[in-house]
Amino acid sequence: MIAIPTRGAVIAVALAVTAGGDATGAKGSEINPCAISALESMGAFLRAQQSFSVKATTQTDYVLDNGQKVRLASDVDLQVQRPDRLHADVRSDRKQRQFFYDGNSFTIFSPRLGYYAIISAPSTILATADQLENTYGVELPLVDLFRWGTDESDVGAITAAMYVGTARIDGALTDHYAFRQRGVDWQIWIERGVRPLPRKLLLTTTDDRARPDYEVEMRWNLAARFDRRAFELVPPRGSTRIGIERLGSAPPTSIGIAPHRTFR
Repeated sequence: MIAIPTRGAVIAVALAVTAGGDATGAKGSEINPCAISALESMGAFLRAQQSFSVKATTQTDYVLDNGQKVRLASDVDLQVQRPDRLHADVRSDRKQRQFFYDGNSFTIFSPRLGYYAIISAPSTILATADQLENTYGVELPLVDLFRWGTDESDVGAITAAMYVGTARIDGALTDHYAFRQRGVDWQIWIERGVRPLPRKLLLTTTDDRARPDYEVEMRWNLAARFDRRAFELVPPRGSTRIGIERLGSAPPTSIGIAPHRTFR
């Protein structure tokens, strides 16, 4: 059994704090309103971005059966055109996956293995992300970017929030905040100024004695423009279409011409 930090548990909201916010909040309170406001503002800014790309580096701790942690890294290249276009390329030493969403269907492709799978999808990125997680156990890369500030975020789950201070992330001046909620401590670094973007996120799972971490740093391009073909896979010669196994199913009931091979 391998345990990893629960990224989906994080409250995705967001806000840009005024320069020099109070580091402690009201005396006797564990929640600094400044930190909550920063999340809300960040979320509003993210929702306003219609076309953008993000290059990210992730570090994920995996907890082995003997309690030892193993950290693996990956690079993510995400391209988004709201409300219904997404392409992501995720590369690590262990595997590569590409994700394509064009408003009608979702495709996952493994270039190294030559397998791909296609399913019908809802009409928005967020609805597609929910379907993938609930039906297939597949999580879109950087999925929290599409949930911050929506009805799926729940500020009430936060039990502690504080302003830590300033820090530079990849040359950008950011405000650093720390939050607690059941099962996870998390920190976020939000760019100062007119672009309150999340530049770094660090999650620590606290209900696992090993306290595994998940860390991601992000570099943004808000002026990105894409050809619509970027969101559709043209299967390379020799590749094979397979299925995506549904959660709780034995042999998969999803589409595929090779039912013995499925994405998980």
